[in-house]
Amino acid sequence: MNQYVKNKWITALRSGEYKQTGGRLREGDCYCCLGVLTDLYDKDNQSDHQYWHEEEGYYGYHSDGVIAQATLPTSVMKWAGLEETNPTVREERMGKSLTSLAYLNDNEALDFNQLADIIEAQL
Repeated sequence: MNQYVKNKWITALRSGEYKQTGGRLREGDCYCCLGVLTDLYDKDNQSDHQYWHEEEGYYGYHSDGVIAQATLPTSVMKWAGLEETNPTVREERMGKSLTSLAYLNDNEALDFNQLADIIEAQL
């Protein structure tokens, strides 16, 4: 992973500036951990062709001709130097089995500080 982007992501997750949600990149002013990374990309890459797309309070990110709703848009994945739109990590509580960041955010309800620790150690 690109170290500059990784540091920005970890800092943002730990900052308290973002409220957490699950199941989507963004819902209103709340984000999942992947939504935080997408928002950082959006702020770094102001473009008329890439933007948050809102429908009834739920947001997807319009990029690369599609609207990503639950995983990273391809452009964000490439910007961050990741190989997956939903990065996999090993989780101690799950017997060190592989799982995704979205699963840990949405289904295991890890908070942003816990997710930042995992990202810092594994990506």
